[in-house]
Amino acid sequence: MLLTAEMVLLLTARGHGITGRLHTGHLVERVGLFVIIVLGESVIALVTSTDHAWTAQAGAVATLGFVLLAALWWSYFDFGATSAELMLGSAEGSRAYLLARDVSGFLHFFVTAAVISMAAGLATAVEEAGHAHLPRGAVWALAGGLALYHLAHACIAVRFGRPVRAVAVWAVPGIAVPLLVVLGAGTLAPWLVVLLLAAEAVGHLLYARTLARRRSR
Repeated sequence: MLLTAEMVLLLTARGHGITGRLHTGHLVERVGLFVIIVLGESVIALVTSTDHAWTAQAGAVATLGFVLLAALWWSYFDFGATSAELMLGSAEGSRAYLLARDVSGFLHFFVTAAVISMAAGLATAVEEAGHAHLPRGAVWALAGGLALYHLAHACIAVRFGRPVRAVAVWAVPGIAVPLLVVLGAGTLAPWLVVLLLAAEAVGHLLYARTLARRRSR
């Protein structure tokens, strides 16, 4: 209830009492540091989960989980944070405040919540690496977290004014692949679940880098 009240107060604020330009670079840096902390804690949780399962299967799942988190880190700081700094830095007046409010104050809540959810799912995947398949709740936490991560970034891109059709090119596969993994939760081995999600994250990163190269040319 308290969180809901805070969200309502945040989204109804218009920033009329704020004077001068926003320090958007500082804002993006602070938000980025928080994302680093969340990703770092996710890696720590992944490593400590291997204490309960010293097997080759657990090691393989942990390695794939690290690849997944590394791909998310790379794509966020190479493209997400850079775009945010450019868009917020070019905005002025009330538009700058509203963009900062919606992106940094609201939508980033879902970005970090998604990473935390994935961390919980990865820890369970490592501990259950020797089983035939993961509990459905763990798959939802892991794959659903990745789908939420991409959905949040899609909303951020649209809020920055990107065309919906251009955003859908990478957002739809990014959301659909994890949800398909959820549908196959009862038949997929833990290592295969993490492999498919890591492959999607790496593919997403490679697509973003290819698109950036084309734009630079």
